Amino acid sequence: MSSEHDYRVIEYYRRVAECYDEEYSGAFWKQIYDKITWRYIEPYLPEDGVVLDVGGGTGKWAIPMAKKGLRVIVYDISDEMLKVAVRKIEKENLQERINVKRGDVCKMDFPNEHFDFVLAEGDLISYCSDPERAVSEIRRVLKPNCFAVAGVDNAYSAIRGAIINYQDMASALRVLKEKRYYSEKCGFQCWTFTPKSLRELFEKHGFKVVKIVGKPILNIYHYEKVQEILKDAEKAEQILELELALCEDPNIIGCGGHLHIVARKA
Repeated sequence: MSSEHDYRVIEYYRRVAECYDEEYSGAFWKQIYDKITWRYIEPYLPEDGVVLDVGGGTGKWAIPMAKKGLRVIVYDISDEMLKVAVRKIEKENLQERINVKRGDVCKMDFPNEHFDFVLAEGDLISYCSDPERAVSEIRRVLKPNCFAVAGVDNAYSAIRGAIINYQDMASALRVLKEKRYYSEKCGFQCWTFTPKSLRELFEKHGFKVVKIVGKPILNIYHYEKVQEILKDAEKAEQILELELALCEDPNIIGCGGHLHIVARKA
């Protein structure tokens, strides 16, 4: 992909920046998806140090990481998303803990072995122009024996979506073959991964994979009835318990809506 791809990504986030957080504020995201994600971020954070939140957008994860006492750089290709992040950082009075910087994950202007942890959540590796280059850059700026954590689009979920949502068998077959799809919503091509190909990508670039999980395994976030169920706090906790019990099972992680990887720089 080319700079045209980057332009399309920037344009998409320009359009959605002001409503981005609201779009992901529903019960499923807050009570299930985000809790699964944090469960596989928090234990791998350093006790102290500097964190790179690459593709960090509006600062969703930078803020809780900073509240744990870490220094965080939110690095994103979208000025508009970073403007939202700045407002949120100021509201939380975390200006001394969090800085923002515009840039591209595929050509980061940080020194080698600079960060104690790198987070690439929100499908950054799926949305960037070159996943190979992105993971190579993440490894370059990460200190040895430190963790990188990332979320990506799941190829199997994209295939399901093409069939169920659009009845588009040709697109489903293209995802199977090419491991990417065109997002009508975003207006650009997205890379997808299977658990195997995600593992291979990180291992190729010098990481030891610690865990790959599916989130959510039950793939329930499209159904209105589930939003009603989640209004019941007890039932929401039970769904989360089910997800956390299932999401690491190697036999079914490919059922996840997304994939989440935890890897250590060798």
